[in-house]
Amino acid sequence: MIFFKEYNAKKIKDGDISKSRDRFKNKKNKNLIFLLENRFLWMKKFINNKKNIIELGSGNGASKEILNNKNIILTDIQEYEWISKKLDMRELNLGNEYIENVDVFIINHALHHCANPAKLIDKISKYLKKDGLILMNEPEISFFLKFFQFILKDEGWSFKVDIFDRNKDIFKSENPWVGNTAVAQMLFKNKIKFKENFPQYEIIKNELTEFSIFLNSGGVINNIFHIPVNRFFFSFMNLIDKLLIFLLPAVFALNRRVVLKKISN
Repeated sequence: MIFFKEYNAKKIKDGDISKSRDRFKNKKNKNLIFLLENRFLWMKKFINNKKNIIELGSGNGASKEILNNKNIILTDIQEYEWISKKLDMRELNLGNEYIENVDVFIINHALHHCANPAKLIDKISKYLKKDGLILMNEPEISFFLKFFQFILKDEGWSFKVDIFDRNKDIFKSENPWVGNTAVAQMLFKNKIKFKENFPQYEIIKNELTEFSIFLNSGGVINNIFHIPVNRFFFSFMNLIDKLLIFLLPAVFALNRRVVLKKISN
């Protein structure tokens, strides 16, 4: 099962976003806070002094509070009281006032839920200013990600799709939780192929992160078993993760950080 090019999950991942936000807000799970800070704080230097920042698929809205930036506009396909704008990534209709007027887009573990990620990346360039950025975290389809997805049976992957085909969706579903966790690897691992398909962008960051700090986080969406540890020990775990990923990235990495810069129209 681990080496299958395609695995269709037997159930669809689901979660209560309101409960997820409550768990983030009450900060009782320090493991989760450490993970979320690890996912967002690296973005801070890219958004400093930026005026128009839009996050797609914001979910529990943790980014705005962790980055402490009032200019972040939270959007999601679902309506919640903390979401500024209901927005479907598949259409990305932001309005004429945003054309070539957005400094930064943030996409955190949401791109793989988009049925046509290549088309979305093209549409984003319409709204980005010259030198504008897309900041992303996405699942990395390593040995262990496949293993845990197979065990949990709630998310799948497929390498049997043409990830660069703007005319054909990589899956068919109206459920926003359906996804393909191979998306980031197929899009960004081969920088030359990416450049051939997206000449308007330059990849300026492309690194693999997270292993134990994700597994022992208690879950971002669903509340699962974890062993509470203090910040010092979690920082130590993060260092071990970096070593494991450096040595065997295809085995251990569970997250990919990417920054795209718009260099042309």
